Amino acid sequence: GTGYSNEQENFEEGTIINFGTQWGIIFGEQVFYFVNSPDSIKEIPVEISLTKESYAGKNLYVDSSNNAVSSEIASTLGRYASRVQEACYGECPERNVPEKDCTENLIVWKDSPENKVYQEQNCVFIEGDLRAAEAFLYKVFGYVKVAE
Repeated sequence: GTGYSNEQENFEEGTIINFGTQWGIIFGEQVFYFVNSPDSIKEIPVEISLTKESYAGKNLYVDSSNNAVSSEIASTLGRYASRVQEACYGECPERNVPEKDCTENLIVWKDSPENKVYQEQNCVFIEGDLRAAEAFLYKVFGYVKVAE
């Protein structure tokens, strides 16, 4: 079946497996699922030095109006962070969420015709669509290779 179990095969951590319509990246006992293959998004520039360890045990704030992006970040990086909370970058008096800056772990998603990801201090700016968010997540989790 498509169920992943350690008994079947020992995959190296960070290996990507294709599950038909989805791609899974293996971390320990867990599998994180993505919509886009690593090949389809490898051209998207991701200029960050943060890794999944950067988020371990800390609060992660997400400023994103895109529910798919927010939920994908929460379901992956949220497993490392102590909690994931909606926030806004800078000031947003119209929204009832905490206002954060780049001294804290903040991921900011902006709709844009061009996909790119970059970092300023502890902020990661994801511009584009879900593909840019997934390019960021692949990079953060340091995927090793695609399973043969």
